[in-house]
Amino acid sequence: MARVLVVGSDMQGERALLQRLRSAASLTADAVRTCRDLDECDLLVIRDTPALRNAALRMVRERPRIQFWVEDQQGQLREGEPYNGPVLDDAAIEHALRHMMDSAPVASIDEPCTARGAKAITRALRESLNTRQGHAVLALDGAAQVLIDFVQDQMVVPVGVAAEHLAQDLSDAFESLTLHGISARRYQELAAERTRQPLRPLLWQWGQRPDHWQDLDARLLRHARVKLLRWPDFRVLGRQHDSFRLCSLLLKRACSVDECASLLDVSSDAVRSFVHPAYLCGYAALEAVPQDAAPVRGNVPAGGGTLLARMWRSVRQRTGA
Repeated sequence: MARVLVVGSDMQGERALLQRLRSAASLTADAVRTCRDLDECDLLVIRDTPALRNAALRMVRERPRIQFWVEDQQGQLREGEPYNGPVLDDAAIEHALRHMMDSAPVASIDEPCTARGAKAITRALRESLNTRQGHAVLALDGAAQVLIDFVQDQMVVPVGVAAEHLAQDLSDAFESLTLHGISARRYQELAAERTRQPLRPLLWQWGQRPDHWQDLDARLLRHARVKLLRWPDFRVLGRQHDSFRLCSLLLKRACSVDECASLLDVSSDAVRSFVHPAYLCGYAALEAVPQDAAPVRGNVPAGGGTLLARMWRSVRQRTGA
């Protein structure tokens, strides 16, 4: 996050300037935020008057890490030093803001580790999502990556962590991640004024990455049955018709991957791609296959599919999906 202190403008002018910075750098509102404390800001922007310029120069010379820009009478942005330097175009603004974000300190975590690696973290996340108790931090090499509020089912991306590719970054580092339980007070301290976001959409995106599901897939290959415990958040399903069909089926009865594929006329890979995120989010659980379970029906009739599959296709055709 880039923290900007604007001096010499009214509230309307400040909001317009912040929006201009976000647009120039293609950043979200969370990534470029206003700041009221000079010692906490990354960028100082002033209206160009002799008094403000002289005061700003004294302040930034005492705080060399702060960047200093001037908004001139034509509304153009220039670097505060040297005087009357070149106008900052969108590319220069983006470069500067992203450098500020990259250099922002990431919160370090001192609390004891409660889970380490993909398997242990998955188990711990599922348990806490089920009980809806407590707060935690996902960390990499001791640096906070995600703050989690299980009570409110929310998450916060800490200062200094890039949110754009967070799900992929978490997947890439899954085996190296650690989970740390923290107090509610510590969570509020780390989260500060950062925007609270729904937790499950991030977990769902994370779970859709194909790596690190070897243990779960091994159980599925042994014909463990999947039972859906509740409807997932509709934000994670979007317009994924096969996912809605799987939800409808697995809420009614537990099925193996092969049974789902046969009943709904979808591929086994598509079923597993649904089960992975549903399991990580705590929406799904696995049941061991009974010894006396009836065998899965074999080949699906060519062109026709099962009755349930044909009914779904008929509904989609009528609705134009």
